[in-house]
Amino acid sequence: MLNRILVALIGIPLLITVLLKGGFLLLLFVNFVILVGLFEFYKMAEIGGKKPDVNLGYIAGLAIPNIIYFTNVDNSTLILMPITLLTIALIGKKVLQNKVENSSRDIGVTLLGVVYISGLFTHLLLMNYLPNGGKWLLTIQILVWVCDSFAYFVGMGIGRKIFKQGFSSISPKKSIEGSIGGIVFTMGTIYLINKYFNIFGTDVSTIVVLLFGFLISIVAQIGDLGESMFKREFKVKDSGKLLGEHGGILDRFDSMLFVVPVVYYLLKFI
Repeated sequence: MLNRILVALIGIPLLITVLLKGGFLLLLFVNFVILVGLFEFYKMAEIGGKKPDVNLGYIAGLAIPNIIYFTNVDNSTLILMPITLLTIALIGKKVLQNKVENSSRDIGVTLLGVVYISGLFTHLLLMNYLPNGGKWLLTIQILVWVCDSFAYFVGMGIGRKIFKQGFSSISPKKSIEGSIGGIVFTMGTIYLINKYFNIFGTDVSTIVVLLFGFLISIVAQIGDLGESMFKREFKVKDSGKLLGEHGGILDRFDSMLFVVPVVYYLLKFI
């Protein structure tokens, strides 16, 4: 418990500062999360019997955010360049090694780590280029915390009392009631944030605001369950132990990995 409190007291103010300030500080943060996240993912995959090409994965994974930042262009298509070159390199390496057995499995898990962690998390830098980008990043993080916390509290309070069946075989302890609770409180929170801080920066209808909250909650829960799916497949409890009782980096940012790209593209279209 003491570890949880200390991590929260230090980590939360630091995270808020990084998200709001953006710039090079945000780049360092994104690089750190991607590097540790890839380490955790590949380590889990190895425990699960997979053999990712870790070094090539690290190179491509770190190339993505740095290309985006140092080209100073709000262009998500640049993410494709390291992924494309990585695909060619991975297949080429297997061909030169004259290896056939489990080639697609090992290539696939290496690529998945890069796309899942680096490709998705680099959208924090892209979001930072948008109007109110820093405020949106902080808002998303707050909404993810709200969704996760109230899904837990509602689930603990009334879970399985209305809907007897669990929410998912991926994470049997999660309940439908908890999921609904997360959705409702996320929608209420984004409504209040927009009302008092005008996060959208322009006049939008209440329906649009609530729809954003609904989608953010759904995607956040999918991100959480997605990481749980990998952990269950690889037969590990936590992605890592960097944050002590909080688990690993992926355990803390699994929802952000999904929510930030979705909100980024929604805002681009709006």
